[in-house]
Amino acid sequence: MDKTHLWVAIIAGGQGTRLFPISHPKCPKQFCQLDEDNTFIQAVVENFKLIGVKPTQILIITTNDNQTMLAKDQCLPRGVLSQNIIQVSPNLGYAGSMIEAAKIIKEHDDEAIIINTPSDQYVDPNDSFYIAIEDAVHAAMENKAVIVGVKVNDIVTAMGCGHAIYDEATGNPCFDLVGERFIEKPDRAKADKLMRQGNSAVNTGINVWKAKLITKTFAKRSYHGIGTDDLMEALESKLKVAVGTFEWHDCGTLKSLYEIAKKTPNHKNASLGGGTFERNNCRRSLLYAAEGMELRVSGSEDDAIIFTSIDEHPIVVVAKLSDSQKIKLLAEDYLSHEEILSDDFSMGARNNTVLGSNVSEETVVGFVGVEDYAVYVHRKSDGMLEAVVSQQLKAKSRTP
Repeated sequence: MDKTHLWVAIIAGGQGTRLFPISHPKCPKQFCQLDEDNTFIQAVVENFKLIGVKPTQILIITTNDNQTMLAKDQCLPRGVLSQNIIQVSPNLGYAGSMIEAAKIIKEHDDEAIIINTPSDQYVDPNDSFYIAIEDAVHAAMENKAVIVGVKVNDIVTAMGCGHAIYDEATGNPCFDLVGERFIEKPDRAKADKLMRQGNSAVNTGINVWKAKLITKTFAKRSYHGIGTDDLMEALESKLKVAVGTFEWHDCGTLKSLYEIAKKTPNHKNASLGGGTFERNNCRRSLLYAAEGMELRVSGSEDDAIIFTSIDEHPIVVVAKLSDSQKIKLLAEDYLSHEEILSDDFSMGARNNTVLGSNVSEETVVGFVGVEDYAVYVHRKSDGMLEAVVSQQLKAKSRTP
């Protein structure tokens, strides 16, 4: 595959509300730490550099000044050019941003083939991933617009994503879409049927096409606020799907972030962030501590314990890993009313307490869907903030 005209457009304008407070407006999900080496967006850059895309041919689309600053901080050291980090109106949306990226890239390279990708998902860059991308690129060279899909065997993932339905008899190198073509977030019965019949692939949000095809299609029509469905309908006669079997997660929830994180062998705990940790009698839990913070946890099971800061407010959230919808509501409350950080809060939780803190005027503690937890936050003599989180038999009243 000739990489001379191969470009990547990374769409980096989202918020990631279901990962709150790891993800928040000052540091959206795509700029959060994915593993010890990369943030989400850095991992995307590295995945495509591995298949031979020049870092100078990677374009990043942002929608506000903060995203642009974070993209430059994180991606310039990976070889991305400053002038290739482009800020657009948030009204464009995801589909409009892909069209805008095609217009920008075509100005630099009239023969460009563009791999469009979200900035905030996890992909295991194995051979199946690269074969699917290569198939998509070859089809795009024949003036096709290609959706990169993946086979999944997890019913929850199948219910939470869109599906592309394809004709198994056509596969040179990509499949034709047939029937309903797209099914968005099916119910359990429909998702089960799709997985069993075998001719559907979960839409990863990765699309491959010629810049010329997109700019010609939208030369005389508005694309501000265009939906993905409208974009795909405009490309209907050109659409194909490349199907892979690689591991893929949209990482939209704390639970999905836990699933991809490296875990301890015996108790299956995961630790993320640049802080330090101490665990005691914890099982299947996700611990997150930002740099400069120390998190000590006892007795957690199937929970997420997050210690970070927003607008210089230290914040501790103790939540059930499965309560992604409550976390999303909490994030939306924060987006609408930032004064949420002025006091402790509880959502669907019982018998929890904040025992006290020598930084109590600064620190906010929240409980989501958990019972019988106690939290104590203090500043150590070396200046590091420490949070002690433990499950207690019976919660006691809050102390000053």
